[in-house]
Amino acid sequence: MTPRRAARRRLTDLALALGAGVLDVAAFSTAGANLDGADPRSWPPAALLGYGLLGASALVWRRRQPVAVLAAAILHALVGTVLVAGYQPVVVLLVAVYTVGAYRPVRSGWLIAPAVLPFAVIAVNEAWRAERAAGPLPDGATPADRFWPVLGALLVIYLLLLAGVWGAGCWAGLNRRRLAAAQRQRAEAAARAVRAERLRVSGELHDIVANAVTVMMLQAGGARAVMARDPDRARAALDQVTAQGGQAIAELRRLLALLQDEPDPPVAAPGPVAGAGAERPTADPVRAVGEIAAVGASTATGLAALPALLDRFRATGLSVDYVQAGPLRAVDPSIELAVYRAVQEALTNVLRHAGAAARADVRVCWGDTDLAVSVRDHGPATAPDQVPAVDLAGLSTGNGLAGLRERLRLLDGELTAGGDGDGFTVAVRLPVRPAVAEQVMA
Repeated sequence: MTPRRAARRRLTDLALALGAGVLDVAAFSTAGANLDGADPRSWPPAALLGYGLLGASALVWRRRQPVAVLAAAILHALVGTVLVAGYQPVVVLLVAVYTVGAYRPVRSGWLIAPAVLPFAVIAVNEAWRAERAAGPLPDGATPADRFWPVLGALLVIYLLLLAGVWGAGCWAGLNRRRLAAAQRQRAEAAARAVRAERLRVSGELHDIVANAVTVMMLQAGGARAVMARDPDRARAALDQVTAQGGQAIAELRRLLALLQDEPDPPVAAPGPVAGAGAERPTADPVRAVGEIAAVGASTATGLAALPALLDRFRATGLSVDYVQAGPLRAVDPSIELAVYRAVQEALTNVLRHAGAAARADVRVCWGDTDLAVSVRDHGPATAPDQVPAVDLAGLSTGNGLAGLRERLRLLDGELTAGGDGDGFTVAVRLPVRPAVAEQVMA
């Protein structure tokens, strides 16, 4: 619990205690009829108010010690009803009974049994007053014929009142515990999604770095092979080594940031590096490097793969419009992956919530310093009960928007998601800079 919320709770309980004490004295007592001092048990108004507030002050600790507060309220009410003329405190006692129901298990209901005692004293006092009330009695009736019916009726009423207040507390406590459990489950699910996304991101960053190192090794080998006969090609290959090294350093920094943020992250086991340890000579090492890079680009999940991703969603029946504003530029592979995953997850949500008959707009807008991606769902084109079910296996990362938000956080990006009467929008903004290779070649 945050300090602000704890302070707000303490102020609420203090105000409740003050209000209950004043209400007990002002509304639930007949002390005003005894101010002449005719009854030896009469107290001055100031003393009566002080005693009422003293008993009510226990309510300040009602959330932390509900049973102890109930015991104090019972003792306070019992002493007050016996020793103070016309004082019949009920509000403080009822608040304490409610708190036991709200903050203790249902099996602790027997704890409210002693709370009957002050009400029994009140019932006896009221029945005694009814017995001595002026007025003719029916023939053959005695004053006792007034006492017992009034006592019985009041006891039943007070018992029902106590049971009702305790039951209301139990109901409120059950709802509070259910809400807390649901919040914990949502938090745990979000944490699992974040951990799974971190695992995915670490694996993808590992693949990016491994690919960059592989290209560096092959480019260096190719440069050495052609250095004597073609210095210009060797120099170009070494420029690529420099570029790929800078790219690897940038991605390693992101990976280290991921590891430092979570001391023991579940990192994917590194797979074999393509081409590492290969000793088979090639006719043209520089050309071989280009072929390897081309294969890697064709299998990557980046900006170039977006059209294929959209086609996969269109194959389910989803209508997807794609608009790209601004010239396509080379950016870091991790940025490309984030864009790809954002579109993938947003379109999966469209299928999940609106069905394959829905229509979605995908926009990729290039700015000078950032890249904005938005996916807007315009809802199903048919009635909700006619929306066909779609198998989402293989279409989603499985980690939802919580995982996507964690990925973007690593890249200093931001995610906003919200809906209105016309649809739902997932918007992503990422800071971009030219890819390392582009900077070096410039």
